[in-house]
Amino acid sequence: MQVFDIPIGRDQQETTPHGQPGFPLALYRTVLSRNVLGFVNWHWHTELQFCLATRGEVVFSTQEGQHTLPPGEGIFISSGQLHMAKALDQPDSEYICLDFSPKLLSSFSGSVFESRYLLPYLGAPQLAVRPLSPREPRQQEILAAIQEVETLCAAASFGYELRVLSLLNRMWLALIQDCPAPKTRSAKGQGTTVVQTILAYLDAHYAEHLTMEQIAQAVSFSPSECCRIFKRLTRETIFSYLQGYRITRAAQLLGETDLPISQVAYDTGFCSTSYFIQVFRQRLGLTPLQYRKGGKERSALI
Repeated sequence: MQVFDIPIGRDQQETTPHGQPGFPLALYRTVLSRNVLGFVNWHWHTELQFCLATRGEVVFSTQEGQHTLPPGEGIFISSGQLHMAKALDQPDSEYICLDFSPKLLSSFSGSVFESRYLLPYLGAPQLAVRPLSPREPRQQEILAAIQEVETLCAAASFGYELRVLSLLNRMWLALIQDCPAPKTRSAKGQGTTVVQTILAYLDAHYAEHLTMEQIAQAVSFSPSECCRIFKRLTRETIFSYLQGYRITRAAQLLGETDLPISQVAYDTGFCSTSYFIQVFRQRLGLTPLQYRKGGKERSALI
């Protein structure tokens, strides 16, 4: 299963329901070329995430830095961490993504599992983002477990949830064994909050003509400081991100409505239809009309 365009709320939190309320876990195989922009854009979620690259090289960008994963290597991303994923060279680069609620590790509220082995580590800077290498025995155990979870979820035979839960606990223990729970939170927390506020503002106002002064005012920082913090954490400029975000929203309108191209351009914040077509072609490699005509073919892939 693959989510081709991650639904994101106004604060850039992913709103995909991962699994079911009774078993909040989902596993995806993501082929990056099938996403709307050819990559997974910036977002965060409350779930814990383990990823394993399976084809090509996948670049995960987080507030902690960039991590290039060749096949067989992986990454852990903790709850609340902004991140994105792109292919390095091969557009069809692929990875397995395992998302699950931390509640699955707590057994019940107030348990020793929650108080001693879960909550202290959810805020640990050392565990915000952790690359996983098959050359490290404990990390190799985690990577192998991701594949085993995929097999179990695909078969969905009687008792598979219990087997998956056992694997999750083993994965978590392997992850935290070499990471003493710290008593202080990461100094990057404020920068993350600023970027999340900027992303939320852009989501709410992307259809408008925006200036750097308006964006900076929304987070009570100077324009230069606003740009510096955003570039440091995301490694792209605010307006580059905004342009990509507008194209994503335009692609949704092209696929879900019969609005004229000119109206789609206007509704997503572009100053002219010709400029919209130019940027759309630069970002996606085809015109808005070609993208709309190809909608049925993309639907067949789902």
